[in-house]
Amino acid sequence: MGHRDLIDVCGLNSHYSGRQVLFDIRFGIPDTNITVIMGVSGCGKTTLLRHLIGLKRTRPEQIMVDGQDLGKFNEEEMRNYRRRLGVLFQSGALFNSMTVSQNIAVPLKVHTRLSDETIRIMALIKLNLLGLAEFGAFMPSQLSGGMRKRAGLARALAMDPEILFVDEPSSGLDPITAAGLDRLILELRDTLGMTIIVVTHELESAFRIADRLIVMDRGCILAAGSPDEIRASQNERVLQFLERKADTAEINTAGYLSRIMGNEITRSGR
Repeated sequence: MGHRDLIDVCGLNSHYSGRQVLFDIRFGIPDTNITVIMGVSGCGKTTLLRHLIGLKRTRPEQIMVDGQDLGKFNEEEMRNYRRRLGVLFQSGALFNSMTVSQNIAVPLKVHTRLSDETIRIMALIKLNLLGLAEFGAFMPSQLSGGMRKRAGLARALAMDPEILFVDEPSSGLDPITAAGLDRLILELRDTLGMTIIVVTHELESAFRIADRLIVMDRGCILAAGSPDEIRASQNERVLQFLERKADTAEINTAGYLSRIMGNEITRSGR
């Protein structure tokens, strides 16, 4: 059964201080699927994410959401769009002065008129969903890195979003904890029918969870397709990324530094 594209990126260009950083980006995000956007650091992933979330203004006719032009949204339409979103930032972005339960309650207090008791119960439900039922009274500083990510994810899910954005979920986590978070993301897709967009440079994680992969480099899309289609790509830059090969310039720099250090050691008589 096919999936409709919930979000269409149709020729997105982006600039910072007059410098172009995204070039004619085009791809669709199918509903109830996991779309993974991956590439090396500085390739434009985070800028693209900021456009999709509405944190960076988009020009008209460049991003469509359910057929509506994101670039033409007024303030109220943008607020309504953001209510449909949950976002897990790379650091978890928890408020250090609040307990885990209080952190999860923040979106509900800001965006709803629910009673404090109802909000407390809803926060507890999210804690249970993420396996954190015993840690609601903990402060973020008392949690491990993996638990902070889970707590951030619980807060991202507080409003029962239709679309979940996840920025570098595996960053700073050990392989076992990262695999557990990947499994959680898959369960959210399967049990809640969420549309999930993950930004990462972690190859193993990307291929583990993706229904669709977007490979970026230097502000452009190199390849888009299923994990199998990406593995079969003949694009040299895609192959370099998948095989973790350093750029020639980086290799030459490393060799140059090695020679310099070798000469220094020789001169010092060591």
